[in-house]
Amino acid sequence: MRRFLLAFAGIGLLLYGTVYLPPVREWIIAPFTDGLTAAAGGTIALFGGQVWVQGNVLTIPGFSVRILDLCNGVEATLLLWTAMLAFPAPWRYRLWGLLIGVSGVQVLNLARIISLVYLGVWKPAWFHWVHWYVWDALILVDVLLIFLLWLRRLPIKATPHASAA
Repeated sequence: MRRFLLAFAGIGLLLYGTVYLPPVREWIIAPFTDGLTAAAGGTIALFGGQVWVQGNVLTIPGFSVRILDLCNGVEATLLLWTAMLAFPAPWRYRLWGLLIGVSGVQVLNLARIISLVYLGVWKPAWFHWVHWYVWDALILVDVLLIFLLWLRRLPIKATPHASAA
């Protein structure tokens, strides 16, 4: 447990520190956020909604949102990745978990963005509360559930136990 906690702290500092470097933000995170905004707009359009996307701004008739760094799911994904990388598991399971994990977080985050833009039209008074409390909690629960499901899929090593005579 101690090893996991130390690894978790070290890996977390490394991942979060890397993501907040200006070149990483400019060349990776900003284009990712723009792509996420385009994906949300594409999903809305796919279901017949009227939508405009410009960079990280998503607009439907009556409401616009700007997808910011804390709203792009990157921090939640890094939390999940930190736990998976810190946990003693075979590397192929870790890599599988990282790929599946980012998909799980981002699919829910896409639903979050779309629901929030429509909530901004239908119930604007609820927007901030749902955005900052309900969806943040749901995203963290998603991270926890993905991690727990990933743990269940790990191979269990048989450990020798002292036999009772």
